[in-house]
Amino acid sequence: MMRRMRLETGQSGNRSHLAPVNRSEPLPLALFLLACVVWLAASRAGVAQVSYVARFTLEKPTCLLGEPIFCKFTIQNTGTQVFAFSYRTPSRAPNPELEAEPRFFVRDQQGQRLPDPAPKPCGGAKGSAVYGSVTLPPGQTHTERWLLNQWARFSRPGRYRVRAERRLPLLGLDASRQAFSGPPVAYALAINELSLEVFPSTEDQLRSALQPYIKILERPAGPTAEEALRVLATLPQPFALERLSALARAPAGQRGWDRQQALEGLARLGTGDAWEEILKIARGSEGGRATSPQAAKPAEDSLRAYAVLLLGEKGDAAFLPALLEMLPAASETLRGEVLRTLGLFDDSRANQVLFEKLHSPVTTDRVNAILGLRNLGSREVIPALIATLSDPDAQVRQVGHFALQGLTGQKIVLPPKASPAASQRVAEQWHAWWRKQGANFAPLPQPACRDW
Repeated sequence: MMRRMRLETGQSGNRSHLAPVNRSEPLPLALFLLACVVWLAASRAGVAQVSYVARFTLEKPTCLLGEPIFCKFTIQNTGTQVFAFSYRTPSRAPNPELEAEPRFFVRDQQGQRLPDPAPKPCGGAKGSAVYGSVTLPPGQTHTERWLLNQWARFSRPGRYRVRAERRLPLLGLDASRQAFSGPPVAYALAINELSLEVFPSTEDQLRSALQPYIKILERPAGPTAEEALRVLATLPQPFALERLSALARAPAGQRGWDRQQALEGLARLGTGDAWEEILKIARGSEGGRATSPQAAKPAEDSLRAYAVLLLGEKGDAAFLPALLEMLPAASETLRGEVLRTLGLFDDSRANQVLFEKLHSPVTTDRVNAILGLRNLGSREVIPALIATLSDPDAQVRQVGHFALQGLTGQKIVLPPKASPAASQRVAEQWHAWWRKQGANFAPLPQPACRDW
């Protein structure tokens, strides 16, 4: 019996090869020869020449507890065909399902996986990533440094095992278009098992280990500043508080980094002084004194809104008076963030404001009050949300219905362009459901917020 051959890209991460495929019936000789001719033609066209070596290595097999641990990814083009792949600054993406992203799993000597410190935004949002690309000619090597501490929280000294994985789509050159396009010609697969030993550290040792990154951020610029901020935001220490605060507050003309990342560093540091800095930024304060509404700028509102979100994720009721004080003078964007965040506190003062805002003459306030009540996640909000289906504004009705579905899991449908009369009929379905199920109803568990 003859065995036909197919061309496939090696999934082991090395090079293309021919693999046999069993057939239950004889293959005519002419068809077999034709398959060979097609394969040879494809080889000459370059398809079979995609070859690479991809691997992960640790920069250092030993480190101090609290210092950055970098894992290097390298891919070398060992073939004769140029290829390209997606690339972005090596920082963990919020969405772990993105195809080109690396994955790291760290276990201790007992086989227990270390806690994952990745942010889990309220509501379970996965986020996205913006990619550029890298073109790798034959013989050349591309290297990336990934901060392993973004995937594992090392809390004590010891020996650890690191499993690093990546499945990177490689694009071939389309000769007719002179562009890298079409489906991947191969997947660069790298799977490595690595050993790491972490030793105890003193504050002086950590100061010495982190000082180069703090020094870079005194005059931040370019990729080195991005990496330095990533290190300080992931592994914040009290002696870096001043630098993180300065980076978060930097004026628009003096920054080339993500100020929100500096805010996350303050939240991760978690000291009273760090949270006080976040609160000042949320209020738009300078030296603890609130600035006038006229001084606020749209660019600053985005940063202030993120600071408000962090305060809500922390959930400390001590922050509430300041947030409630912000509402009357806040811009529409900032006011919306405050309203959505109030639901995270589960506090009667915040809840009262949300119920009141359901009757606001401003449509966006009613919408954001609904989302705040959804964040509250209490059965007590259901009747008020059903009432929003009678709102004169279609957007409010749709958001109210979205909140009801998210809290209850019910499949009652409100068409996207439902008229007020159609919305009222849907509201009657919700009323009927509530009369029948309300006494024993418990809201669905909501995705956890970040645990700062």
